[in-house]
Amino acid sequence: MAVHLLNYLKEQFTPGVIDKLSTALNESPATTLKAVNGVLPTLLGALTRRVQSSGGASSIVSFLDKGDYGRTPLDISQVIDTPQAISEATNADTEFLDHIFGDKLVRSAELIGVYSGTKPQSAMTVLGLAASVLMGVLGRQEQEKGLTAENLKTLMLGQASEFRKSLPTGLDGIHSLLEFDELITPAGQQTEVQGTDNFSGTVVNPNIPKSPDGDRRHENVRWLRWAMIAIAVLVLALLIQKCSENQNGTDGISTDSTARVESNAVEDTSAATKRSIQEAHGQAKDSTAPGALGIRDSSAIKK
Repeated sequence: MAVHLLNYLKEQFTPGVIDKLSTALNESPATTLKAVNGVLPTLLGALTRRVQSSGGASSIVSFLDKGDYGRTPLDISQVIDTPQAISEATNADTEFLDHIFGDKLVRSAELIGVYSGTKPQSAMTVLGLAASVLMGVLGRQEQEKGLTAENLKTLMLGQASEFRKSLPTGLDGIHSLLEFDELITPAGQQTEVQGTDNFSGTVVNPNIPKSPDGDRRHENVRWLRWAMIAIAVLVLALLIQKCSENQNGTDGISTDSTARVESNAVEDTSAATKRSIQEAHGQAKDSTAPGALGIRDSSAIKK
């Protein structure tokens, strides 16, 4: 089954996290908690409304595909120790929030601030922290498990009614601004991503269902990766072979180690060889002269 998004995000904001976060934001724990309770259904409802729009789900998945989630926190407690860590986490997720809210982001933060009694910037920080964890969960599923636009749409719509009902009384401005009336879970047989007890596995692997298209796309990526490795190995082998050729030690000119070095003289005409021939055949002249062995050409004999 798939991750139950609202419950998972709520579990991030433990009492200890609320205390640390309120101190960092210079807000009271009570107003910080109230801001969290307004932020979570607002964020999830806004994402659902985005995927409901034409091309919205594909746009979100395309954005997730380009992300690097190595440093994205798995839970909020990892990034609230210092104001700098909080700032870095929320700044990294600004583009994700822009994809979800569009030009309604600033107004949404203002409405949550008025509702909770926190500064608008504090409300924006809480929104950014929640978005950071949400982006990490969905992004890892897209890159590692092949989450598709259709999967994302089914996941969000399967919990849409819950997001709408969870919006606190007093946030009617958010309700109308983001058109929460449209957040309705489709009627019909319950699907795997619409279950009530649908968090399993771990944060990194919450078992969001995959489609064959996602599997096929990621299988192609794996084959391409192996092909690139094979080409790199071949190129490396060729370079090693080239470098292993003998080179002249002084000027670097390549030399052929298989070449034969021969003297200009084809035959051995040394004095010792001539004496050996003379002893064998009684011939004092060079046996290399034309004619049969030991007999000189008759044309060269004076009569």
